[in-house]
Amino acid sequence: MLGSSKESARRRFHFLEKRLERNPELQKEYHDFMREYLSLGHMRLVEADDEVNSTAYYLPHHPVIKESSTTTKVRVVFDGSAKTSTGFSLNEALCVGPVVQDELIDIILRFRTFPVALVGDIAKMYRQVLIHPDDTSLQRVLWRFPEQSSVQTYELLTVTYGLAPSSFLATRTLQQLAADEGEAFPKGGPALKKGFYVDDFIGGAQSVEEAIRLRTELSTLLQKGGFELRKWTSNRLDVLRGLSREQIGTQSTLQFNPYETIKALGISWEPEADMLRFDSHIRDNDEPPTKRSILSDIS
Repeated sequence: MLGSSKESARRRFHFLEKRLERNPELQKEYHDFMREYLSLGHMRLVEADDEVNSTAYYLPHHPVIKESSTTTKVRVVFDGSAKTSTGFSLNEALCVGPVVQDELIDIILRFRTFPVALVGDIAKMYRQVLIHPDDTSLQRVLWRFPEQSSVQTYELLTVTYGLAPSSFLATRTLQQLAADEGEAFPKGGPALKKGFYVDDFIGGAQSVEEAIRLRTELSTLLQKGGFELRKWTSNRLDVLRGLSREQIGTQSTLQFNPYETIKALGISWEPEADMLRFDSHIRDNDEPPTKRSILSDIS
């Protein structure tokens, strides 16, 4: 199904470079992101001989900016839907895979049954899962750092944002970790199987002591698979004692800021009051209301 993709990716890359040159701040963050990718071993430089002697797909890439993020505001997303010379993309040649975690509404409803809430997420979840070496040539990117004069070819070595099966591969890995190691963790094992939606954990316990034990077991269990849990938040600050500032998701480790909210599975959660709420940004409009404008504001 796959034809040539390198020249198309090269054109997109040169367009990206021009865009970054117009925005020095974005350019710096983009370069920092890619440099971290390389330094962590999540991608590697491809030698000239390897570049020629294998079936390959070249992923165009672009920045996605998320101002609300407390960690990485600029994320590089790779375009697995870019067409090759045959008219097919990599995503069209891949199976998506089934959903292996519980439905979102089930997880949120269970979350509301606990008097002590506990929320966290996995750092760089996709990038903790390696791709088999036979397949990394299908995850090639063109890139150059400021010190490089020519464009280089790199291969992404881990599960990658923007590819059809990425969510399945990462979540299926969590399920396998629960099956392999979860039996030794009476609190953490069931929570890993039933309390995650992609990389977000949302659950709780009946008491502060039980929530601390759950947090500790989950962290230890996930470390066995190379995953790091962070951004811990609870409606009871005692649950967070012993964590470093970098591991906590609220703005203050000692007390809540007034009406402080965090995102929990896309919904705003106010930890201190333990309330879910929906944020809206309805603009003042002097125009007469119409059915269309009202439906737009409601949605």
